[in-house]
Amino acid sequence: MPNRESLTCSNAVKLLSRQTFPALAIKGDVNHETLLALEELSHSEVFDVQSDWSDDIKTLRQLAVHKPHVISEKFIFQHFTTLRLVDRNINEVDRGLLRFTHLNELSLTGNSLSSIKGAHLPRSLTVLQLFANKFTDLNQLAVNPPPNLQHLGVGYNQLTDVSSYLSPFIWPNLLSLDLSHNNIGDVRATLDCVAALPSLRNLSLLANPLTLAPGYTGCTLDLLPHLQILDDTSISDDDRLNFTGISREPVPWDEAIFTVSFPQLTNLREPPPNEPVDEAAFSFPVQRTFSYFMRFSFLSDETTVEGGVATREGGVVTREGGVATPNTHQNTPIGSLPNLTSTAPPSTAASREIEDLLEDKNLQVFQSDALPWEANLQFDKPIIVRCSNLPSLQTFLSEELQFTLIEKVVESFTTIAPPEPPAPNTPESAKAKKGKDSKEDKKKKKEEPVAKQLKDKDGNVLKWVESVPNYNEIAHIRIKTDSLLNGLVLSGSQDCTVTEKPPTTTPNLEEGRSSVCSNKGKKKGGADKKKKAPSPVPVAPPEPLKLDYTMDRVCWSNVEQCRKWTLHRDLGELL
Repeated sequence: MPNRESLTCSNAVKLLSRQTFPALAIKGDVNHETLLALEELSHSEVFDVQSDWSDDIKTLRQLAVHKPHVISEKFIFQHFTTLRLVDRNINEVDRGLLRFTHLNELSLTGNSLSSIKGAHLPRSLTVLQLFANKFTDLNQLAVNPPPNLQHLGVGYNQLTDVSSYLSPFIWPNLLSLDLSHNNIGDVRATLDCVAALPSLRNLSLLANPLTLAPGYTGCTLDLLPHLQILDDTSISDDDRLNFTGISREPVPWDEAIFTVSFPQLTNLREPPPNEPVDEAAFSFPVQRTFSYFMRFSFLSDETTVEGGVATREGGVVTREGGVATPNTHQNTPIGSLPNLTSTAPPSTAASREIEDLLEDKNLQVFQSDALPWEANLQFDKPIIVRCSNLPSLQTFLSEELQFTLIEKVVESFTTIAPPEPPAPNTPESAKAKKGKDSKEDKKKKKEEPVAKQLKDKDGNVLKWVESVPNYNEIAHIRIKTDSLLNGLVLSGSQDCTVTEKPPTTTPNLEEGRSSVCSNKGKKKGGADKKKKAPSPVPVAPPEPLKLDYTMDRVCWSNVEQCRKWTLHRDLGELL
């Protein structure tokens, strides 16, 4: 439409009428065009302009040609049964719309409406479309709306709660309700009020945060036994039977559940080997142990930790006193994972972005079990993630998620062992008993192997001690997770972005050996020749590091699954 200034609904209709009937401008009650002029006009291009805003345009034009004397302003208002005022920049529905006394269908999609008074809508209205406006609530619409309204479409708005506006006394004849693509996140409050609508048969809540909850579908079918279509899908008797009674289960209905796994990590570079230990030569070099795990940050409010960051080994969290705490059988306690920037190379732009998100949002850090090095690693144990802030989760899933491969390095070195404490005094009775069992004790001592003590060249007893682990960021991938908003599974395989710098050259060992051997047996007074430096040999580029990943959004298919997930918070107990 050429004119983009804000309009009322009545003004928009008048403007469209003038554009649709440019030669039939309404002046008073009678149109003064001659029948001959109207016949000629009916064959002109004028009649092909702006005819999509009502199904009644064609018949009205025919009447204007054959019965021009009946065309009046009042007649036109009574003639219209449908109005589609789409994308007209309408910001108000005034009382002038009440002049359309026979209007059945009204579409105000794609305008600038933030509120609409139900009292300004024609009483005859049965279909009302208000998609893609700026509604944040339906307060004024719910006051004296059309009594015979059968379909209400308010999708693609900014609604967060509709429980106060959906009363059976306000909408007694509503058959179809479209609330899709809003920001509604309360499962039970929404479904309980929708279930009170006696005539409802078709409901759409697509793309709302509440649809992320695993029990959304089952609870809807159980609470609305007369519903026939849910989210554009017909409901079968088997579907309804699978969820009978699920709405009575003690379930955190507003909680979404995800499982994350990494079936395969291929072409992982081999860590440098350790120098051998030589006890005879009293040589005990530092030994390094390398292990690897996957790490990622996800929106989750299951744990409350200082700083808002929780670390879970294997995604396992136990509960004590109603507060989620880390499993004591795991190696890394909550909050103990060091900042990667202190032990890793300078952080990349991608990792800095994740760190910024950790500060801005309630993100928790999850990690898989740490596995020793293999060229191809399989992180078989899935990680479970729960989140009860469904509106924020919907925003989070519209962004990218980063999976990071972390290398854990533990150094072991020798130190002088402290002296053993003296044995306590043995009572006389124990000595007597010991004398009787001396033969058996001797036999046991012979059978039990005695561990050989490590000693340095001064005779001091040594023991191995492990250092605090160092963590290095090896590689990462970034994936789009928006498909989980509508689907249940996200999986793929992707080459990793390697953040460490592998060596590009390596010495030629044969040349190095020959250069050393050439100096053997040389006299002291002989010419001082420089050793031949080993020439670098290019290293072939490694195979790309590739990560397979799978993310599942849990959706219960029956009541039994609901009970299992409710009783067993740990995913390991479910598998």
